[in-house]
Amino acid sequence: MDTPTEYSALWQKRYAELIGHGVPEEKAKALASELAAAAILATVQGRSGGGPPPLAAPAGPVLKWAKFDGYGLLIMGVPSMILSIFSVSVVGFLIGAAVTACGWAELDGFRRYMKDLPGSRKRLVGSQVALVVCAWSYAGWTLIHPAPLPPEVTELINESGEQASDVIAMTRSLGVIIAAAICGITFIYQGGLAYYYWKKTRGRP
Repeated sequence: MDTPTEYSALWQKRYAELIGHGVPEEKAKALASELAAAAILATVQGRSGGGPPPLAAPAGPVLKWAKFDGYGLLIMGVPSMILSIFSVSVVGFLIGAAVTACGWAELDGFRRYMKDLPGSRKRLVGSQVALVVCAWSYAGWTLIHPAPLPPEVTELINESGEQASDVIAMTRSLGVIIAAAICGITFIYQGGLAYYYWKKTRGRP
């Protein structure tokens, strides 16, 4: 039988039972409607597999920024590696490789997060922490081993006479400022992303 016919039959049956037990007419009608509806619902659920349809798991916060940032790192890292090969710069190649690896790890973490696979939190947070470590290591390296000035710049400094020492001190101060800026920017940006990923992926493997 179809559901409306089943409902009508059940309603009539429950209504008669309630009236027979002395339940007032109006209240008997309301209770009969509720009982018939509950019985029909249980029947439909039983036909569909013995229980209510599974609810889709609520989607967690979509970390769209991880996808954007990951691709951005790849766009920066891969060309840096290529240019470093042509310029024979070992340090530049290593930096490009590190940036590329962090970008890949971030994208893989995003993919794992969206598919609820293990390892998403480690890759998302670890990629940002690794970038901070790489950036700070590079900044420290530039302070300990400053790049030599181009010959034409060195010649101009030597021609400045008594002001040569002041110019050299200024270039060194500029190097310190650049290194500090690198450390500060990566600490705020990558450190902030690492905290954001750590917070949003809480409970994830």
